[in-house]
Amino acid sequence: MGVANLLAGIGVLLLGSVVAFFASRLPYKAEYGPGPGFLPLWIGVALIACAIATIIKAVRHYGHEEGRFIQPKTRQVAFVLVTLMITFLLVPVLGLSLGLALFTGLTMRTTGRHGWIFCVLVAVATVAAVRFIFGYGLDIPLPKGYIGL
Repeated sequence: MGVANLLAGIGVLLLGSVVAFFASRLPYKAEYGPGPGFLPLWIGVALIACAIATIIKAVRHYGHEEGRFIQPKTRQVAFVLVTLMITFLLVPVLGLSLGLALFTGLTMRTTGRHGWIFCVLVAVATVAAVRFIFGYGLDIPLPKGYIGL
């Protein structure tokens, strides 16, 4: 388990470094407040801090922990990540609303013990909330796919 934590920490450290690097090239401030680089930069810094803490803990406890390298829930986590990646790739085709609904419903159904009706209701409620908050409350247009949702 210590090796898995170490590898995960290194991976997140690399990700956070890339995010912070590219965010630092964007304007930090804008005339209206925080610029487009503000949030990504701080997300990158937070990822780096969490990764360093994970790496230090993994190095300190190396050899003291017993367990398998791949835990039983690893397959579910991998499934969610792959589903998320496929969802982002399908957003230009399906649109954000339909992609988000499919992602929410499928991950709830496959990783949890929820029935189809509950999964569909939560997926519809999630899409409605996102559309209301971003579309109406913040007046931010959401990506529409070929389907137009």
